[in-house]
Amino acid sequence: MSVASRYDPEKHHRRSIRLPGHDYAAGGTYYVTINTAERRKRFGTLVNGRMANNEAGRMAADCWRAIPDHFPHAALDEWIIMPDHVHGIITIAPGGRADGGASTSHACRDASPSRVGAKYFSPLHFSPLPCGAGTSRTLGSIVRGFKIGVTKSLGESPWHRNYYEIIVRDRRALNAIRAYIRNNPANADVRRYGPLRFAVGNRELCKLPRTAFLASRTGNGAVPCCISAWPLTPACVISGFLSPQERDVFDQCLTRGIPMIQILARGIPAFFSARIQRAIADGRLLLLSPFPPEQANFSAMRASWSNQYVLHLAHHIVIGQFSPDGMLACLLADLPDNKPITFLSPTQI
Repeated sequence: MSVASRYDPEKHHRRSIRLPGHDYAAGGTYYVTINTAERRKRFGTLVNGRMANNEAGRMAADCWRAIPDHFPHAALDEWIIMPDHVHGIITIAPGGRADGGASTSHACRDASPSRVGAKYFSPLHFSPLPCGAGTSRTLGSIVRGFKIGVTKSLGESPWHRNYYEIIVRDRRALNAIRAYIRNNPANADVRRYGPLRFAVGNRELCKLPRTAFLASRTGNGAVPCCISAWPLTPACVISGFLSPQERDVFDQCLTRGIPMIQILARGIPAFFSARIQRAIADGRLLLLSPFPPEQANFSAMRASWSNQYVLHLAHHIVIGQFSPDGMLACLLADLPDNKPITFLSPTQI
């Protein structure tokens, strides 16, 4: 039996979630899965088999890391924030602080500094009863505190009403579950590259030296990016033109007549605005997509796929506004070393 099938939380405790008669405050190690309501993808997206947290995902990660600060009898083992759920191993000590303290999973070791902080994490207060007594030492209290912390940070609850747990009974099971959590993004991300089958515009632009421009989508406060501040004037800019800074660069290229290749995160539309029609007619724009025309809606997964094409086809890469643990960071970490990358300083953006 594979690890995934052995420890699939959707198959375990689906009806009887808690084990009758088990003392969840007496110590032990538990594998916990907490799902979002209706399995909505609230916390980010998968990129090349790795998790890229969005702002909500970073808040959830901050709150998970803070668990031992508020529950000293609990220690964290392997864990990960996924788009629509959280996996984690929690060890509850019989008394006092849990041995080993808190640790982070491989997927979260390189995360950015905390943006939320422990002050936003609001678990239930400890019971004044003797050690080992009271509900504040239970697994349910820990999970409830984590869910409350994320809810307060987001301003709304993203959660399914319950959670799933498996009692980890021996070292072999612990190691298997650790491996399952570490491999969860790779196993969940089953997308495969397909050809850029659909095109509109001047295909000769593919023969030009291509400069990719990508920038993180970090909110409405993104400052404009001026092409004149780039180290070199590009012969052709390639991008998905999705984030605010990328769209700003798109407008500048249209104004200045700089050739562009756009990799669409959806199918090529049947109709274009007047300025797009002029750029295509003048041979300054090429639209490419792996998706059929009827794929008109947008998704974060298709956006990440689009950006992978952009980076693959580029000769040189320019990075504007940058989030160190978002989707773009994951994509750049997987690039070959021979791809030259220029990170624009704040004065160049």
